[in-house]
Order: sequence, then C-alpha cells, then structure tokens
Amino acid sequence: MLYELRRYEAFGHNKTALYNRFAEHTSRIFDRHGFRQVGYFETVIGDGPDLTYLLGWDDLAQRQSAWDGFHADPEWREVSASTTREHGLLVAKTHSSILRPLPFSPLQ
Repeated sequence: MLYELRRYEAFGHNKTALYNRFAEHTSRIFDRHGFRQVGYFETVIGDGPDLTYLLGWDDLAQRQSAWDGFHADPEWREVSASTTREHGLLVAKTHSSILRPLPFSPLQ
C-alpha cells in the first residue's frame, strides 16, 4: 500500500469555495475513478489556509490510471471551470508526496 499526501495552499478568500468544491463534487468524482480517500484535513495550527488530504493506492500504476481518468472526466472539467469562473483560482500551490508505511506504522 502507498499513500499520497496532498496539500493545497488555498487563497484565503477562496478557502470555503475550495472546501465546498471537494465536499460537493471532487470527492464523489474521486469515488467514480477508484480513489481510496483516507481523510481530509485543515490546518488548525501552522501555515495555512490549506486543504490537506490523504489517498491510498495499491501501487503507482493504479494511482496514475485514477488521476488520468479524473483529469479527463467531463464533470470534473465543468466543475473546475465553473468554480474558477465564479471564485477565481482556488489553489495557489499544490504539494504532493508518495509515502510508503514503515513496518511499525499502524496504517499499512
């Protein structure tokens, strides 16, 4: 099992719009493309505002296939375009790391 840790640095004035887009659209579209959604988080103490989330993958091929399908998805393209038209850019910068649990990790 691999995990993908993603952090989106949000423009402060658009944090709520970003959270809403995930809650109302993105997570459902992720499901359709086989994303294993482990959790979504916001920073309480530390640098922010941001949206941080964790995805689980069997391997890198599964990850690539899911992301390719997501980016090509017509609904995602429309949601992304419409929220950008309404709110402007929601994300200033994206960070992504692929993680492999160590043998002593409770999350395998």
